[in-house]
Amino acid sequence: MCVISLLELIVLTVSAILIIPQIFLMKKQIKEQHEERRRENTTNFMASWCNSVKKDTCIAEQVARQLSNEQCICLYKHTGFEVSKELKKEICKFCPLDKSLCDKCSLKDSSIVDGKILTELRWHVVTYLNTLETLMVSWHLGIVDRKVIEEQFAFLKDTSKGSTLSQFRHAAGGYPLIEEFIDKIKEHSQEPKAEL
Repeated sequence: MCVISLLELIVLTVSAILIIPQIFLMKKQIKEQHEERRRENTTNFMASWCNSVKKDTCIAEQVARQLSNEQCICLYKHTGFEVSKELKKEICKFCPLDKSLCDKCSLKDSSIVDGKILTELRWHVVTYLNTLETLMVSWHLGIVDRKVIEEQFAFLKDTSKGSTLSQFRHAAGGYPLIEEFIDKIKEHSQEPKAEL
């Protein structure tokens, strides 16, 4: 009896000694695979971001930055609103109408943004913000490299030009992760830099 118990104890001890390093190796491998997936996700999401931001989207985003709170509410609710001559010129740059059809555009004889051009402007702004919010979901969940995303999108903290389209986001009553991201990168920018 005593020999069997001693033998069982030796086998269990040896098994435990062999299993413990395997557990640590497996844990290390899982962590490395997770980091590799995060790097791949970061690259894929950055590529997706770059592919989604087209020339017309950039122009529409620049126009939307200049809109007042009331104009942003109208844009979100898809109702017409008046713009300045300067903004009218910018809006005409991404007009979806063929140039030969510009005489049918609501902006030709007035400064009221409505109809097809209103739909186009709203679509570009919403697409821009939805793509950004999707990226911020990935940042929030940690499935992308948070540091890389924070570095690449640090421009969002510059609200002096409305680059985050904050008035439109507030009119829409959404995009909470963009807000969280901006707060986080503002917080990072206020931290004292370590001296080298």
